[in-house]
Amino acid sequence: MTPLPHLTEGRRKVLKKRFLAALMAAPLGIALAAPPAQAAPAAPAATAPSIDLGTECPPLPAGQDPALTTCMVIVVAGGSMKLGGITQEISEEMRIVAQATQTSVSAPLEFTNVRLSGKPMKIPGGVFGLLGYPIPAIEDWPLVKIEVQPEYVGNFGFNLPSVTLDMKIGVLNTLAPEGCAIGSDQDPMKLDLGVDITGLEVVDPGDPSNPYERPTILRAPANDSTFAVPKTSGCWLLGPITDALAGLPSASGNNTATFDTYLALASYDSAPGQSADPVQRLKNIRSAG
Repeated sequence: MTPLPHLTEGRRKVLKKRFLAALMAAPLGIALAAPPAQAAPAAPAATAPSIDLGTECPPLPAGQDPALTTCMVIVVAGGSMKLGGITQEISEEMRIVAQATQTSVSAPLEFTNVRLSGKPMKIPGGVFGLLGYPIPAIEDWPLVKIEVQPEYVGNFGFNLPSVTLDMKIGVLNTLAPEGCAIGSDQDPMKLDLGVDITGLEVVDPGDPSNPYERPTILRAPANDSTFAVPKTSGCWLLGPITDALAGLPSASGNNTATFDTYLALASYDSAPGQSADPVQRLKNIRSAG
């Protein structure tokens, strides 16, 4: 492309550096210096998301007692994450499907199969939206479009009022190398989400006679303001630029996660009437470790 004649060489270099920096900062799901509306948490979902344990849960492991095997589905339907100097609204559902086994009815659950999934979340306005000048007509262009996607790293635990989860945030952009992310498998974000037990509520009673296809769905708001955010990984030469703009790594106390969360669970024997009080059943769950 022929340089614009009215720009000096020095000015072109400055603009180029700013553009590259924005391309790498935006993938982080950021709204640096963006309008206040971008930083506002999403409103809670009006209705419970659909959860079908029969289709979402993995098969019963061979040789396992179905009465001692549980499947749990957790759906983050809204909220936001503040990572240092950046804030990203949760605009797509994140789902955790966790399978756990027990050695006896009174033993804690051991989660042996956990997966985290979610559609990529697009940053409104792409690169230019990050800079505060969104251009909707071009936000899907390859060099402008920015998406982020959560990735499970490990350490899932469920002991109310605490839910632990290690994760990183994948960066999706034409100029971002494959594997570029906030955090890494070796240095992830370690969330210790506090669940507001007093706020637990049944939003869909389901069908006690068919808990797998029509499970009871509970709403459980959760948040964490104690986790640290590591620097980027796998982003090659543009990683340091991104870290500088986003203020990464970011120490504990500078970050928050606020999730509007829904969940359902049942044992694989699908016994009707497993508990007259699903909220109390949830509170009684304890995972090993």
